[in-house]
Amino acid sequence: MNIFILDSWLKEYLKTKASAKEIAKYLSLCSQSVEKLTQINNDWLYEIEITTNRPDCFSVYGIARELSAILPRFDIPAKLQPLDINQQLTTINKNSLPLEVKINKSSLCPRFTALIFDNIVIKPSPKIVQERLEKSGIRAINNVVDISNYLMLELGQPMHTFDYDKIKGNKMILRESQGGEKITTLDEQTRTLPDGTMIIEDGKGRIIDLCGIMGGNNSQVDEKTKRVLLFIQTYDPVKIRQTCQKLAFRTDASSRFEKGVDPEGVLTAMKRAVKMFEKNCEAKIASQLIDIYPKPPKEKKVNLNFELIEKVIGIEIPKQQVLTILQSLGFSLITNHQLLITVTVPHWRYNDISIPHDLIEEIARIYGYEHLPNNLPPIANINQKNNYFKWEIKVKEALKFWGFIETISYSMLSGQMLKIIGVNPEDCIKIANPLSEEWVYMRQSLIPSLLEIAAKNKKEKIKIFEMANIYLNMGKNQLPQEILTLSILISGENFATIKGIFESIMEELGIKEYKLNTYTLQKTFYGKIFHPSHRAEINIQKKSLGIIGEIKKEINRQFGIEEKIFIFDIDFSELVKIAKEDKKYQPLPKYPPIIEDLSFTIPPKIYIEEIIKIIKSTSLTIKSVDLTDVYQDNKTFRITYQDRQKTLTDKEVQKIRKNVIDSLQEKLKVKLKDKKD
Repeated sequence: MNIFILDSWLKEYLKTKASAKEIAKYLSLCSQSVEKLTQINNDWLYEIEITTNRPDCFSVYGIARELSAILPRFDIPAKLQPLDINQQLTTINKNSLPLEVKINKSSLCPRFTALIFDNIVIKPSPKIVQERLEKSGIRAINNVVDISNYLMLELGQPMHTFDYDKIKGNKMILRESQGGEKITTLDEQTRTLPDGTMIIEDGKGRIIDLCGIMGGNNSQVDEKTKRVLLFIQTYDPVKIRQTCQKLAFRTDASSRFEKGVDPEGVLTAMKRAVKMFEKNCEAKIASQLIDIYPKPPKEKKVNLNFELIEKVIGIEIPKQQVLTILQSLGFSLITNHQLLITVTVPHWRYNDISIPHDLIEEIARIYGYEHLPNNLPPIANINQKNNYFKWEIKVKEALKFWGFIETISYSMLSGQMLKIIGVNPEDCIKIANPLSEEWVYMRQSLIPSLLEIAAKNKKEKIKIFEMANIYLNMGKNQLPQEILTLSILISGENFATIKGIFESIMEELGIKEYKLNTYTLQKTFYGKIFHPSHRAEINIQKKSLGIIGEIKKEINRQFGIEEKIFIFDIDFSELVKIAKEDKKYQPLPKYPPIIEDLSFTIPPKIYIEEIIKIIKSTSLTIKSVDLTDVYQDNKTFRITYQDRQKTLTDKEVQKIRKNVIDSLQEKLKVKLKDKKD
């Protein structure tokens, strides 16, 4: 999350002569990253990216506190100025305004404070408040609402203001919603609340606040408001985040609450608010302070061994420097022995600091990463046989040079897509909080994604591939099995083309032993989308690893595809395990080859693979056999004869040819095509 802070506002709490550019540089180097620095008139605006683990930095004062520790490390004096929090939080009026507060579960709201103000005068905020809000990205509304937004930016503590007279029965009940309750929020949107949403209702049962996110429209402060209820609190961050995700609704306040707000900072914010209400709204405190804080956190202590510091960081840092760094960050020293110290963690870092390594990280970043040695850690030998990245790159480069385009698609599918391809949704992993109906189930195959891409690219021919994980459901409460898969799609071609691509990839991977089995199809998903007569299951080492085939016409029609689609789909993670790099050098033959085409008449149910195997086994001089032409039952094979020791004569080739013809006739009833035919 990014926040915007004015340099002039920052320097109200940080006494330093550091320039805005120096602040941006050193804050980025040791803490939070300054993404952008913009000059506005005589001021500077910092855009700062705050890491999720540092909610204490979501404020002007939090950044000032960080810089007070960082800048002196670069020989730039800097001192954190104290907050003006001397205000009383009670009224001397005996007839204070009443308010009854009930919290159903203390875990929902670790700390709840409230105070009522009377004699409110609604008017625009002072110019400096308006300018600071607007330059920080928040619209100025009126002096009451602006106070809550201003202090949220200054201290990182969200707060909310109600029109006290609109709270029926002078009663507030903080509870969880149930049964589809609704609220109309300040943005005039009516929202149906998921079960378990934290809400506040008044004495008449009206929901007046969507806790930690936005107030209700029925209790908002307006120009007629005379009495204001200000409440400052902390909430269960997990509850806030869950609600924001379910409602797809997030505010500046919720972005802070969901990361954790320091309950010890609540009274500090209340005292600052009292001063601003008295100054900007001419208000008077009209109630006793309500402070519900059932379980204050215990003081947190962490032990730190100096030998561990050296072991983790890699260098010895002088003990006094370590103590200075920790104390500058707000840690208090309890015990100080030769090799061991014990410190207390400042309350604003309770959620972030727990173990010695957390302290070491703090020491390293303030000491300066640039001062640490840059020795690389030892790298274990990589098993080249199972080096996924190497084989991925090799195959992707080969496909690129063969004219294919790589695609990257979402890992999720819709229920409608599963219906088209004949997959039961219950067999897939369902996403608990899908962003839309298009992305509900984790895909078990890349094929639907490729078909969608083919449908969107209305070309005569398309050649695409994707290499990505698929996700197999392993049962309830089990993580899915992730399998790296390669899928290739071509359109407007034939089965022989996709088979040739498969064979070329096997050659790239050094895999020679594989089988294409057209009789069985173990994966039923394939059986539902592939043409029954134009498909082959890929078997390697007695494992079914994938399929080559043509997509059924009815599946194409549902995707709006007119061209024939052929797909090669395989478990790439298994291929990598058996891929080989072993290559033997063979010099180019000195003697020329003899190449001829032979056409055969093939009986039904005889596979080309069987024919090629018989031809090759006839003689060692047959170097290659390729299918070059198909016409009805007739198929033409191009045979290359070559001997490394001599030039073959016509008689020698004639003898080998006769053996080929006789073997095919004897073993498969395959006949040489008659020239008259």
